[in-house]
Amino acid sequence: MDLLGRTAALTIYCPKGLDDFLAINYRISGARPRFEIRYVFTNPNEPTLLFELYKLDVYSFPLEHRIPCTGFLFKEKQLQRKFDKRFLNRYFLLPEEIVAIKNGADYTAPDGTVFPNSELTVSPGKPRAYAYCSDTVYMPSLAEYLKGTDLIYHEATFAHDLLERAIATKHTTALQAGMLAKEAGAGKLIIGHFSSRYTDADVLVNEARTVFPNTEKAMEGLVFQVGY
Repeated sequence: MDLLGRTAALTIYCPKGLDDFLAINYRISGARPRFEIRYVFTNPNEPTLLFELYKLDVYSFPLEHRIPCTGFLFKEKQLQRKFDKRFLNRYFLLPEEIVAIKNGADYTAPDGTVFPNSELTVSPGKPRAYAYCSDTVYMPSLAEYLKGTDLIYHEATFAHDLLERAIATKHTTALQAGMLAKEAGAGKLIIGHFSSRYTDADVLVNEARTVFPNTEKAMEGLVFQVGY
């Protein structure tokens, strides 16, 4: 970013310790960015709302690894139903009447006909959610927190025949990642963070698919749709 000429401050949401890690790199290398870095430390003990936008909330949540580690959950808000503008072809509505309809009100026409709100509005669609679960041992309790998430990225460092190694190093097997997605009722699972011992990650994808068929592997440049 520095080489590309960035001057605006950069905010990084991360567990405590990343600031020290980067400071050491700057000190040893003798190079540091010319823009300000602001750290917002995530909570390693409980889910936390990091920030809120008009249509989106972003949370961090605890994972279990050898060092403090948190995942991130991006959740769209349930928006109001949208006013169906085709209704304006039949009646002239005042702005305050349209606002009332958007807020759930029915409409009574001048001739006394009552139109229920469901006929005046269209659904904005189901709010979508994406979860990013980085380094962590298998945590079945996450399934409840991520219930109904449309798209989950989850690490799958090992195949299940190396379960003991996964537990010892605080990582997850591909089978366990599939189990978590299934229990959470997820729409799609993306797995990554593969051990370098696997020259073909399809063995991990196929293992996860035995319990959760809609599984894909993370590869640079791939684009995945969240929901819909």
